[in-house]
Formats: sequence, structure tokens, C-alpha cells
Amino acid sequence: MNTLTTSESGIMGTAVLPTSLMMDLAARPVGQGQTGGVATTEAPSLETMLKAKYPSIHYHVFDASSGYWRTRNDYPHYLLYQDGDKAKETLENWQPTGANPFYGSIDGRFTAPKEIRALGNVPPGSKAVVIHPKVQERMEQDPAYAQEIFAKIDTWFAFDKARNEAILPGSTWDMSQAVAIGEDGNLCNACSSSGGGEITCSKSGSDDEESWWDLRMARHAEFMKLAVEKQIQRRMQASDLLSASAAKSRLASMMNGGTLRAIFGDEIAGVPTETVLAVTQAQVWGGGTIL
Repeated sequence: MNTLTTSESGIMGTAVLPTSLMMDLAARPVGQGQTGGVATTEAPSLETMLKAKYPSIHYHVFDASSGYWRTRNDYPHYLLYQDGDKAKETLENWQPTGANPFYGSIDGRFTAPKEIRALGNVPPGSKAVVIHPKVQERMEQDPAYAQEIFAKIDTWFAFDKARNEAILPGSTWDMSQAVAIGEDGNLCNACSSSGGGEITCSKSGSDDEESWWDLRMARHAEFMKLAVEKQIQRRMQASDLLSASAAKSRLASMMNGGTLRAIFGDEIAGVPTETVLAVTQAQVWGGGTIL
């Protein structure tokens, strides 16, 4: 998981609409025409804005709202980090076969299906987005809507990276992230993983009705325990602890003032935004006041 940087995770660059980015891109010759003798410049697309900030991001357009994204351990998330049509052809109508494979630890030993282990082949720090076709169509007609979607994606990347770093210091240096935008323009699915494929952070890994955010918190606790007892993660360094402190500071800035609620809307992947923020607070600060 990648080293946190100001450009990717700083709150001033992610928790507000990307006005400065829009101004920068608008000055570039994206596409020009003549109207009454005056040159006009096309507003940048969402893909253009994302690639300006994340040059290697993988951009897909299809419906990725399936609940299997969160509940099945054999859902092939690794395809999201590949260009071309394979992700769409495989994932848009993906259906499980057989029982949900086990994902977790047995006697301190990490166990996962091949689809999770395949995430180990994803280049560290990769990012991917999937946009619903109707959202893509609307953005092409409404540049302001494209800015709104950009803010949701960019803010999620920063928020999720900061919360993972605050929970498990040093865990985000090679983190890859993927997010899907549903038909309503909100985040309908999200996941993050380590470069080794050991930890996927936003899938429940269970068919139970229990909130995948609660299950995620339990899984984090499990892997944190293993990290200390079995050293499956690299040993914490002083720099990791400093990184965690900085991540907590960023989270506090994001979570105070209602900015995240305004950007994300009422729900994230079917879970109330208030619940996501409450679980995050419990994970990072133990349910106490955000410092």
C-alpha cells in the first residue's frame, strides 16, 4: 500500500471540489472550437481529471454494483487493475459457484482463495474506478456533475488510506484501491488491498447479514494481532508511528465539520455514511472524541 503523500491524501486537496485542478486543466488544450470568433475550451472529463492526479489509474465504464463485490471472497477484484474489456466482460454479470471460500487465519496462518492472492500481482499503489454507464452519460453532458463524481472518488481514496494507516501503522505503503460509482452517482462498492494480497479491507468475506463495516473492523483486529504475534507484516518502525499520527490528524480534519457527509451523501456501498464514520471513529479513537 502506497506511502501517504500530500498530493494524494492531503485534506485540502481531497475534501473539497477540485477547483484548482479544474482551473489547471481548463488552461490546457483539451479541445477547442470557435464560437463567434472566440476560442472555447472543453471542460475536462472525469477520466482526464483522475488521470491528471493518478496517471496510472484504470478507468472502466460498466455496472459494478453487485453485492458479490463485498460478500464473496472469490470475486476477482484483481481484474479491476487491468485495462481493456476483460474486467467488464467478467465482472458485470459475475455469479458465484459453490460455497464462499474461506478467507482469514487458521492457527495464525493466512488462508485465502486464489482470487485474493492474485491481488499480489497488482502493482503497488494501483488505483481503479468503475463508472455506471448512466453516470458516464450524464457527466458527458454536465461538467459540474463530473466534478462532483471526481470529489467523491478522490476523497474516498484519501479517507480510506488515512483510516487504514491510522488503524495499522505502516500498512498503506503499497495499498491498492478500487471504487465503483453506482447509477445514483454514489459509491456503491469499494475495496483496498495490500501488495501481497494478504488483506482486503472493504469486503466482508461473509454471507451473513452483519454490516461489512463491522466485519471489516473485526478483520483488522485479527490481522493487527497477527502482525504483532507472528510478524506477518513488517515490524513497525518509528516512521510508521509518525505516519499513523499524521493519518489520524488528516482523519480528524476530514471528519470534523460535515465535509465527508456532504461529499459522500447519505450512503457508502449501502451503509449509512454516519455508520461508516462512527465505525471509523471506533477503530481509530476507540469511540471517544476525535482529537
